[in-house]
Amino acid sequence: MVDINLSHFLTNEYVIPIFLVTIFLASLIATRSKIPYTMTLVGIGITISVLDFAGYGIPHISEFRVDPKLILYFVIPPLIFEAMMRIDPEQFKTVRISSLVLATVGVALATIIGGILLSYFSGLPTIVAFAFAALIAPTDAAVVIEVFKRVKAPRPLATLMESEASFNDATGVIIFSLIIAIAVSQGSMLSTTNPTEINVNILETIGHFALVFFGGIAVGVGLSAGSQYLHKLLEDPFSETALSVAVLFGSVVIANSLGFSGLVAAAASGLYFGNVVMKRPGLISEKVRVYTSSFWEMIAFFANSVAFLYLGLSMDMVRIGQNLPLIALAIAIVLAARAASTYPILALTHRFTKEKTSGPWRHVVMIGGMRGALSVALVATLPESEFKEILKTITFGVVLSSLIIQYPILSRYIKKAFPIAKPE
Repeated sequence: MVDINLSHFLTNEYVIPIFLVTIFLASLIATRSKIPYTMTLVGIGITISVLDFAGYGIPHISEFRVDPKLILYFVIPPLIFEAMMRIDPEQFKTVRISSLVLATVGVALATIIGGILLSYFSGLPTIVAFAFAALIAPTDAAVVIEVFKRVKAPRPLATLMESEASFNDATGVIIFSLIIAIAVSQGSMLSTTNPTEINVNILETIGHFALVFFGGIAVGVGLSAGSQYLHKLLEDPFSETALSVAVLFGSVVIANSLGFSGLVAAAASGLYFGNVVMKRPGLISEKVRVYTSSFWEMIAFFANSVAFLYLGLSMDMVRIGQNLPLIALAIAIVLAARAASTYPILALTHRFTKEKTSGPWRHVVMIGGMRGALSVALVATLPESEFKEILKTITFGVVLSSLIIQYPILSRYIKKAFPIAKPE
């Protein structure tokens, strides 16, 4: 006789209906209360987690787990692709150096500074401190893109933040992977040992990073450029939209399989597709252009909903409450590392390039460096150990504070600093 696990079957059967009801409920609450939709989703996720802990949750909800790789490879790429599709190339040209330097050198600096400070003040093993600094250094594309869709910031500033977030997600994943690889090679993978030194070949590491980063750009641009010839053969909106989906996920899969960055490939393919393929005269019709844009807006909406609901469901409020001093220390260090990496970079690009970033712009870039689902997904990929639970707790605390503290502060500051700024 076949043994059927009915509870498991029901759990999986009702995942999609429960998700759709949840996003409808979040939309309704957000409309009535004026609370941002994404923050409402996080609140619902946290409520479900707390009720489940108290024994009043949805039956079998604790058995449901989201693979963090699903977030990294299937939720975040569409968000990045759609965001880069919308970026105006003329606006991007005015901030491209600043955004790319922030997304690469900025993340590396924040990782180094954050790792040193956390190791010194918290007493965590050096490799553990640097692993946390790497996973928390990149700003989250889902959060940043959502915020700058709502606040009335100058369009070039919003472009700077969105493009930085799209590329630095990839940088963070690359640096995090390198640190974990170093830890494994030295036999100190989140263990209780605290090696006095970490052997790193700087030139080799920089070369590997450049290969992974620019290899991802080559794959993304290559596939998106190649799709132009197929678009010439198609006239049906459904087929051409399906081709854009194939370009995105084909870029991610091919880049990852070659050892490059799939997230960089997603950003590069989205930028090329939205600003070359979609706008080149005679390549696609206006009907296809409108249909494809609407399709990707809808996909981004669902991906955003998954990302923020995942954030809420991942939050362990009990452990956060038990570790408030450590979380407060981590928040201070993360903000200090963000400030130490962004202000000098923007000062240099302001001085030595044509890209002018005034004081208010720099403050927005610093405050707007919010964390989200990417950091939570990365910490979930760590091997089981006592330090993984510590890192999960402080990651949750930093992400939660980013949403409930930085977001309101950023909104108020932008309204004060740019009172006549208009959205796109």
